[in-house]
Amino acid sequence: MLEPRLGIFVDYESPLARGVAERIWSGLSAAALDSGYTRATAFWESLRTTRSLERLEGSRAYVFVVGQDHPDAIDAIAPVGSIEVSHLYGVVVAVPDRPSPLSGSLLYQGVERLKDGGIKAGLVEPALLHALPKECESYARRLLERLTPLLEA
Repeated sequence: MLEPRLGIFVDYESPLARGVAERIWSGLSAAALDSGYTRATAFWESLRTTRSLERLEGSRAYVFVVGQDHPDAIDAIAPVGSIEVSHLYGVVVAVPDRPSPLSGSLLYQGVERLKDGGIKAGLVEPALLHALPKECESYARRLLERLTPLLEA
């Protein structure tokens, strides 16, 4: 059984994004063990720097985490590697206790950036998340459910 490998791109300038990304990873690693995987691997990259594609080779999922507090980071979202191979993409906007009404628009922009790059909408899992373990773990489990068929293909 292949292990889940993913690239996590975080806007490290955003405290909201960092907190949500950490909780997503924690939830994903726990969900992988619960699902019978021996381990899960994540390669962390800054959303705002050049991507190291060699390090990310073999990843079947990429999660982009931006914070509502730094909306300009949404411009750094773009497909990773070859779009010929099916990858799952997560687009997450980390929000504070009281999200801005514009956070949904920010999420939409992130998804559209991937679609404009040739990614099918069905391969994108969008979410607005607070840095709450329950929310992030639920999202992580959903990602793993959607990723498992890609690992078996």
